Amino acid sequence: MRNSRAFTLLEVLVVLAIIGGLMAIVTISTGNRQAQDETDQYARQLMALFSAYRQEAVFQNIDLGLAMNEQEILLLSYQDIHSQEFTANRTREELDRLAKNPWQPYSGPLKAELEAPDNVFMTLTVDGAEVDFDDLLDNDSGPLPALLFLSSDEYTPFELLLVHDQDRHFEIRLRGDGFSAPMMLLERFDE
Repeated sequence: MRNSRAFTLLEVLVVLAIIGGLMAIVTISTGNRQAQDETDQYARQLMALFSAYRQEAVFQNIDLGLAMNEQEILLLSYQDIHSQEFTANRTREELDRLAKNPWQPYSGPLKAELEAPDNVFMTLTVDGAEVDFDDLLDNDSGPLPALLFLSSDEYTPFELLLVHDQDRHFEIRLRGDGFSAPMMLLERFDE
């Protein structure tokens, strides 16, 4: 005589509950990883752009500036109104406007604007003080730079913090000392 035994309904429900719990954990882990990957990808884009901006400033012998707010950056170039080469073919009105703010949107071959992903936000610290973004992009006289990339291959020492509003368990910091290549650091936090 064979002894066959079938699964009871309770056993099947327990197995399904365990599988559902494991699936929920995998989904949560994947969601957190997705936020970190999105932030990391944006940080790497910024690092590549900062390197390109430094090179452009040196090779073109121009001074570049970076205006920004918590979700976007805008590359600017310094317009020297005292240079005869620059003032040629400019109206008096243009020169007066440039005298108030010589930083104008960059018009060269590099990417001059970059917007962060929807859930990624930036905080910039220069000289130990957090930069007030309201003073940079929403200015009546035009955008003003928070970071400078100079033709002498120096740049403003900074710390740029990137956070993702859907996952507060990590943050990415970009740090630059003004001379060497900026560094990217990932910090993770326990709950």
